[in-house]
Amino acid sequence: MLDQTAFEDFNRAYRRAFWRKIRTWFTGEKNELLPYDEVRRELPLEGQREIGLRTIPIEKIVGSVGRYRDFDRAFLPTQRTTSARWISIKRAEYQAIELPPIEAYKIGDVYFVKDGNHRVSVARERKQTFIDAFIIEIDVPIKLTADMRIDDVRASKEYAAFLQQTGLGKLYPDADLQLSMPEQYARLLEHINTHRWYFSLDRQIEAPYDQALRSWYDNVYQPLVDLIQEHKLLKAFPGHTLTDLYLWVSEYQWLLREEYKREDGQEDAIAQLLEIYKVRDARKVIRELRQATWLDQMILEQDRAAFLAATRIEAIRPEANIMLSLPGKYEHLLQHINVHHYYLGQERQADVPYDEAVASFYDNVYQPLLELIREQGVMRHFPNRTEHDLCLWILDHYLSADEALAELL
Repeated sequence: MLDQTAFEDFNRAYRRAFWRKIRTWFTGEKNELLPYDEVRRELPLEGQREIGLRTIPIEKIVGSVGRYRDFDRAFLPTQRTTSARWISIKRAEYQAIELPPIEAYKIGDVYFVKDGNHRVSVARERKQTFIDAFIIEIDVPIKLTADMRIDDVRASKEYAAFLQQTGLGKLYPDADLQLSMPEQYARLLEHINTHRWYFSLDRQIEAPYDQALRSWYDNVYQPLVDLIQEHKLLKAFPGHTLTDLYLWVSEYQWLLREEYKREDGQEDAIAQLLEIYKVRDARKVIRELRQATWLDQMILEQDRAAFLAATRIEAIRPEANIMLSLPGKYEHLLQHINVHHYYLGQERQADVPYDEAVASFYDNVYQPLLELIREQGVMRHFPNRTEHDLCLWILDHYLSADEALAELL
């Protein structure tokens, strides 16, 4: 009677596997167990260790070492050739015979059965939620999750290599920098290396890689990702990741900042971004960003921060409070200061400290222009601009103050 009951249980589980397979054809659900050997082949090994006997959730068992074709993702039997083993396990359960723990590998958050596939199948068939297992934990750079397919694992191969090369996984274990375009990890690595170069230049010493990496993640990557999330940009691009958007937005922002220095800037930035990313969604990103006022504001804030850092004018002339309203213009103002610095040195026939040149420019060139603009009340004609915008316009056009005011009025 026990054999007959166990046999009927097997047939019921086998039929469920059949109908589950039919359903997943239509729904696209994940239905195959992950093959352990192939997963291990795709991901770089960082180490392994025995962690002993544990009680593990059965729903997180997603693969098998050698039996991944004999069961589906729910561990329902898909082959009749192994029915005798399944039935014997089921009969032992009816007889209240205690079975030994299974053996499994743990990778990330999931488990692969090394020994005990039929025990797992019978346990799931009776809706058991936990099972005892002797665990060997495998360390890899990425976290596998219960919803991953083998194609997802293969796509993660480049991400794993990126994490291993940079060490980001150890510095920020909860960070997720995956790209939907694996070929772009090289560009992401280029962003980090470029930041390290500027980071070292500012400190006049080659910065340790992990220090520059933290600076990039904390001061460049995460703030931009926060803005992308704040403005819900990702919703317009299903199938892409936050790091995809980070690459597109950061590079468009950089191109736009450079091109704002010229009259035809925005169109050139668009053309260059489309040349870099030959994907359909790049045009959609650009359409979204052209309407994003927050992007110009971010560029403006970054430009001002760079200008203040380069000139130290807040410390030299705290009353200055220079505020421009157009992206790309702080670079123009910096060029005027640098030219003044050069001619001041020529006039004195000596090296002039940069701080002194900044003070001289502000006191003898910039401040007199501002005072004249204020005296004439010119700003009432330009409600959307600042007096600093007008001062820079005069400097850019090489006009005397009187000529500039006459032209403006």
